[in-house]
Amino acid sequence: ASSLAAGCGARVAAYVRLMPPKQLQVQQQQQNPQVLPAKEANLFKTALKFYNGKKYKKGLRSVDQILVKFPKHAETLGIKALVLNSLDRMEEAHVAAREGIKSDVRSFVCWHALGVLHRTEHNYPEASKCFRTALRFDERNDRILRDLNLLQVMMRDYTGYIDTRRKFLEQRPSLRANWIGLITAYHLAGNNQVALKTILTYEDSIQPVAEPEFEHGELLLYKNLIIEQMGDMSAAIEDLNKCERLVIDKTQHQEIMGRLTHQAGRFEYAEKIWRDLIFKNSEHYAYHQALILTRSRIPYGQGLPDLKLPATPYDRKASLPHLNDDQVATLESVYDDLAGAYPRSNLVKRVPLTFTRGESFKRRLLAYIVPYLRKGIPSLFGDLKALYTDKDKVAAIEEVALACETSLRTNRSLPLKQDKEGEQESPSSMLWALFFLAQHYDRLEQHDKAFKYLEEALNHTPTVIELHMFKARIYKHAGNLALAAEAFDSARKMDFADRYLNTKTTLYLLRADKPTEADRMIGLFTKEGENPVIYLAEMQACRYELEKAESFYRTGQYGLALKMLKAIDKHFVDIRDDETDFHGYCLRRGALRAYYRMVEFEDDLFSQPYYVRMAKGFVRTYLALHTKPAAPKAAEIDEYAGMSEIERKKAISKKKREDARKQVPEPKAKGKGPKGKQLPEAKPDPDPFGEALATIPDTLKEASKYITTLKLSVPKDVEVHILACDLYARRQKYLLVLNSLRKLAKFVSSDPAAYRAQMFSLHTLHKVLEAGGVTHPEVRQVIESEIRDICGGKTLAQMHEAHMAQGPLTPHLRTVGAEVSVLLDPSCAPAQGAGLVDMVATANTYKDCVSAYGLLQHTIANPATTDAFQKACHKKFPQATLFAPPQASSSETR
Repeated sequence: ASSLAAGCGARVAAYVRLMPPKQLQVQQQQQNPQVLPAKEANLFKTALKFYNGKKYKKGLRSVDQILVKFPKHAETLGIKALVLNSLDRMEEAHVAAREGIKSDVRSFVCWHALGVLHRTEHNYPEASKCFRTALRFDERNDRILRDLNLLQVMMRDYTGYIDTRRKFLEQRPSLRANWIGLITAYHLAGNNQVALKTILTYEDSIQPVAEPEFEHGELLLYKNLIIEQMGDMSAAIEDLNKCERLVIDKTQHQEIMGRLTHQAGRFEYAEKIWRDLIFKNSEHYAYHQALILTRSRIPYGQGLPDLKLPATPYDRKASLPHLNDDQVATLESVYDDLAGAYPRSNLVKRVPLTFTRGESFKRRLLAYIVPYLRKGIPSLFGDLKALYTDKDKVAAIEEVALACETSLRTNRSLPLKQDKEGEQESPSSMLWALFFLAQHYDRLEQHDKAFKYLEEALNHTPTVIELHMFKARIYKHAGNLALAAEAFDSARKMDFADRYLNTKTTLYLLRADKPTEADRMIGLFTKEGENPVIYLAEMQACRYELEKAESFYRTGQYGLALKMLKAIDKHFVDIRDDETDFHGYCLRRGALRAYYRMVEFEDDLFSQPYYVRMAKGFVRTYLALHTKPAAPKAAEIDEYAGMSEIERKKAISKKKREDARKQVPEPKAKGKGPKGKQLPEAKPDPDPFGEALATIPDTLKEASKYITTLKLSVPKDVEVHILACDLYARRQKYLLVLNSLRKLAKFVSSDPAAYRAQMFSLHTLHKVLEAGGVTHPEVRQVIESEIRDICGGKTLAQMHEAHMAQGPLTPHLRTVGAEVSVLLDPSCAPAQGAGLVDMVATANTYKDCVSAYGLLQHTIANPATTDAFQKACHKKFPQATLFAPPQASSSETR
């Protein structure tokens, strides 16, 4: 039988060799429809070249020519899907990819193409499944392995990532990048021991490095980082000493050694290292902070935030732990020596102000500020602002500043003992002393004194731009945002070429709820001929978009607010997608520690302040829309009365397009740009007013997406849990309300807003239980048990009475207390309103009265009490426009 089969095979092979080429191709096509003839095969290669060269339209024409004759050719359909994906025709691309899979389910090209489509749509789990399926039919395809590898690290699927990196290493063990990839995979997965073992195996497999090289030095420092994270500081120090000769960045090597020796408790050695680094750069604050901690023999991390490694070993924003008198005396001696060694270093003079006290602090403060006043350095107050957390130091700063002012007025000199007697100061010293005092009193919320000193400074020298800028700042702090924007615009007009002044004026205009003027202002410095709003969106100007969204929210334009917030959300999605470019780049360049920091940054991306602020804005706006859904304006209803439904929709659509053209500047006509480049045509905005975002069917469900992200990203943010309580109560998710109340419990005693959310949520749960809103017996039992646990067996009235008797009655707490009292007993509203009127006398800033004013207007709703409260606030805070009587003119407010 075997010999017969062999003979038959030989005859078939001879027959095929004698067959004409065209007849052979037809027979092969009939036997396997996935084999293309020579002409179409060449056309397929041409289409691939067009796709790789980003000539997508030509590539699409080529694949269409093939599909006319062979419509079921799977690989051609896969390439067509990729081309259509690049042309942003996603629906057609999905159809082509799925048709290709139906034609040949074993086509790795089609499965790969479908995975690319899912990846473009950010559907990473489905994309991963497609890439894995493609690898089943072509296990050693480098392109698919690379795509799967990037997808796994994007999804933080470190188990799969390790397997993929191991396959790369098995295929090409001589390639350095494959070793580095596997090492980082183990490290990112938290398997430090295997990562260290892999590094050692790699070092044994290469020739010893004789001269320092950047890539090898980075690998050595990365290995040292892994040892440090394993907690063995002695081994890390020993390893760092061994690799010192091969590390190019000696300063970085010293910083790491200082951190390691500090963690190991070797204070004397660490102190010597930080002194050497101060010798190299005496203006580096982290070096001074480290010197203070090591010289005071304070263990690493005590009084400092929980830092992720590798990072700057010490944090400028972190306050020093409390130092005893002996430690302070020792540090004073150390910094007296440093002042002699580095007489021109400002930081050597500034750092002792953070730990000295009493007369020593006053003496050093005077010696520090006098050169600033003489030289006219406007940033003096900004430099000292961090000291205002200590009340004793605030009093000392005021005393020293007033002494300088008095001395300049009487003797025209500054009270410094080193100065020669009879030596007079420049007139500008008085100007900067007045400016500093104005900033000081503004910081203390004493705006009348701040205005007094500022007006005197303006009369002294009216051409100093910083004075006009600060005038706007005082107006802002006093509650008059319109005059603040006007004052900053006056400062801007003194120097039209200053981009900073232009940007700050824009922000002040947005805070004054003047978005149209703000767009015109910011457009002065954007690219000529482009819509500034579109240009800033391309530049990812999150701060501008946030301020504009909040302005729209305050004025009730929720659709436009959501549109701005959606643009910021897209920026963060783009930042997350851009991560893919760095995974391969950092590994190729050998910047391993920078790569590790980048991954950590991406892990914490949604805890960035701009994102948190944006997500909270989304939740607030959707809650407001739930309270008052978006509806057509009355003017529009009257205007289109009598029309049929179809005619009315057409008329409204036409009016919206006309309004959009009026609001948005016309796009620049297609032609030659400033440098002769062809200008692209501007795409029309399909939803210029954000109405599609504001009219979604379930606003609360959309808000829940952002609350879920915030609870994972910033679990310690009180406001997140306050918003969650409100949102889940409206969605009738009462178990989630209890979960948020649990998170709020530790903030209730210190945060009145958290206490308000707790009481309102408990009141809602009580009402729901009384009304029989929870029918499931087990859920009802859990809710009742949790309420008893939170209340401690007390009624809500008893809880409220006990809470109000605990702490000092700040204006905020008194307002919350009044609101909760009215919630529990509406009959006490008149008494609570009278109490809020009396509260004005104890308020420090107008912001203390804002929430009370809203409570009086909307909840207590007593016109006489509200009027009395408004008059009391206007008398105490005359600049605050919120409390100004309706007939008050702008000149009176000034």
